[in-house]
Amino acid sequence: MKDFNKIRSLVGDSLKEDELQYVDCYVNDNLGLFIPSFGQCGYAARKSHTHPSYMIIIVFSNEELLVERKIELKPKHYFATITSPDIPHNDIDEDFNHYYCTMIDREYFEKQYRLYSENVPCFEQHQFSLCSDILKTLNTFALEYSKGMKNSDITLGAQTTLITHWIIRSILGENLDMRSVSSNYTVGRVQQYIEQHFDENITVKKLAQIAYMSESSLNRLFKKETSFTPIEYLIQTRIAKSKILLKRKDVPITEISQRCGFGSNAHFTSCFKRLVNISPSEYRDAYKE
Repeated sequence: MKDFNKIRSLVGDSLKEDELQYVDCYVNDNLGLFIPSFGQCGYAARKSHTHPSYMIIIVFSNEELLVERKIELKPKHYFATITSPDIPHNDIDEDFNHYYCTMIDREYFEKQYRLYSENVPCFEQHQFSLCSDILKTLNTFALEYSKGMKNSDITLGAQTTLITHWIIRSILGENLDMRSVSSNYTVGRVQQYIEQHFDENITVKKLAQIAYMSESSLNRLFKKETSFTPIEYLIQTRIAKSKILLKRKDVPITEISQRCGFGSNAHFTSCFKRLVNISPSEYRDAYKE
């Protein structure tokens, strides 16, 4: 099997080649992508097995089961779990029958994670959501590996970095949503302004002046490019910023409301509940737990 030693370094030293007979494998030095194609992975079928690497399972199917198990996801997001190295576990059950398994080298993952936090938590099948756009990057990784083009080790390394940081940010609640990044210069300029001035009193009129177009034209173009109106995008940006502050226990919720540009605590709470499905205080308590 191609690069079997690299695969074993990620999956486990006791791995046998025939355990991967139904799995498509794509690997470089620090990351492996494993996709069950015609059946279950033999190694994954082992009871209470472990891996020397970080394992991330991304599920793409069975929305009814997610609802049944009360797992809530944003639109166009996937359900994912992460398990730390050397943690005994049983892989995702057979009810979830379509998934990608990504394994990231322990030393590499922890080095990248420490760019965000001093300590790396121990993950025991920790659940989080991933924007569906990550599928494009994972498939690009698989295609690059399969074609084996000149200097593919360089491009695979770059994609490994992107995938790893995408996953870490998602674990920390900062999902990257490429669908909302516009290639239109005018819309991009408005997005940039919102990101930099989200705490100020921003109106569609002000944004239209920046875009050099009418308010109706801006609303129409912005919605076409991002699937959101400028005000919807502004509210989402403010909520995303508030989540960061809510994770800090020393900042009162009233102050967070003001610092994120909401006119009142009631408006902040209303918007937060609508987009996150829980109140700011409940979000803070849940993060603490």
